[in-house]
Amino acid sequence: MKLLRLHIVRLLLMTLIVLPAVTSCYNYDQEESVVDSDPAANYINVTISVSASDNAFTRAPLGGEYGDGTEKGIEREYKVKTVTLIFYKDEGDPNTNINTNSETAVVKCVKRYIVRPITDNDLPTGYDHSHKTGESTTAQGQEVLYTTGNQKLDDPLLEIGETYKLLVVANTYVDVNVGEKIKDVRDNVLDAVYTGSGSGVDATDFVMTSETDASVTLADPTIESTSSQTNRIYYFPCIHLERLAARIDYYTKGAEYSATYQGYKYNLGSTDDDGFYVVTKVTPFNLYNGQEFLFKRVRDNWTDATPVVTYLGNEGLTNYVVDPQTAYKDNSNTVQPDYLSPILESMGNSYAQMMNNVGASQKFEILTKDNIIIAYPKENTLMPSSYLKKYATGIAFEAKYYANASANPLTRVYYHYLRHQGELDSGSYQAKQWADLIDTESTSSHTPLVPMNYGVVRNNIYRISIEGFSTVEGTIKIKIEEKKWRHVDNPTIYI
Repeated sequence: MKLLRLHIVRLLLMTLIVLPAVTSCYNYDQEESVVDSDPAANYINVTISVSASDNAFTRAPLGGEYGDGTEKGIEREYKVKTVTLIFYKDEGDPNTNINTNSETAVVKCVKRYIVRPITDNDLPTGYDHSHKTGESTTAQGQEVLYTTGNQKLDDPLLEIGETYKLLVVANTYVDVNVGEKIKDVRDNVLDAVYTGSGSGVDATDFVMTSETDASVTLADPTIESTSSQTNRIYYFPCIHLERLAARIDYYTKGAEYSATYQGYKYNLGSTDDDGFYVVTKVTPFNLYNGQEFLFKRVRDNWTDATPVVTYLGNEGLTNYVVDPQTAYKDNSNTVQPDYLSPILESMGNSYAQMMNNVGASQKFEILTKDNIIIAYPKENTLMPSSYLKKYATGIAFEAKYYANASANPLTRVYYHYLRHQGELDSGSYQAKQWADLIDTESTSSHTPLVPMNYGVVRNNIYRISIEGFSTVEGTIKIKIEEKKWRHVDNPTIYI
């Protein structure tokens, strides 16, 4: 009986050892030391990049994938800790990419690694650091690089000499299995796109995914020889990532913080007796709280019954970025959808940022002016007919108007929906009070019709500044600069 029990234990141990090898090729190890007892050993080395520019530019609001500015990120916004590498292939068509509907395009291997930062000087001579078509030369050098280091390739699921498609997911676990169809993998959604509430600066570990579908080939390795062995290192081309979240900023241009009035003070004249406004609260509304697509997708129109949907596609002037709920924002709900934060006349909710307690950690220097991070929203995009008041993410300013230094203030809340492209080349838009918000206003209410006029799209910064107050009650002009958080150009948009 004792021998039988011992035999069973041995069988169980063998099962635990063999099972992971036949079910997947996951690897959680850190960088391997390039030392091996074999006469020859194979390694893979993957570099990823996340932009971290320190420049800022502007352009006309033309929309599209590229626009007008690069923007310096904060380390916690571009820091990468872990990556999941998803290798897939269609044996019947080597040119198949993420947009395929093929039943035979399947995941061949999944690897998970801890990564570390590196510099350009750490890359081997002649390393392929190609960029996405259309990306500006200025933006190309404004990146933070991470590497998996040299990782032992001892997995039979990846074959030497073969070419694979490669998708990368950073800073989160994604449930992807060997043999899974890529058309199913691309439809994955996530509940959380960072760690934290996303209010103010409470956000870390931003989830990032590939911005393009990369091809990698286990061929032409770099050879490193020692007296005891020859190491073949397969360096894959740099994989560029983008965040799933966006960011909303309040840029306090034209104002000075007043401890006396507990907010940002905008003077209407040379003295306080000429009147002034004080912004005391900034509140985002209609923040999307539902699931978000793992990989970005766009569709070419909203009129065809079967539109062309492109995964990892570029934005254009005639197409639409979509989130999991976009097609359902059809105005049929009689109440506010539960996947959106409320839009309230009083704006007295937990999403508000009070200007009397904005800490120094929520400000950073942008062109010599204070910039306050309000929130990190998920994607929220609309159909042309979607009612803005019901669905569009926006921001509300609570402001107190003082007619003169001794006057009692009048409190007003001004609303504006975030513009992603906008229909004006310059100037500003008029913010509105609650009574002036039209229940049925939509993108289609505006001419010319700009597909992505309103909306929040991943990896963009929506920076709002107040361009001017007036002594006429209820008039406030706001400007929004929308910059590609990937730190390539994207539009400056005026409100």
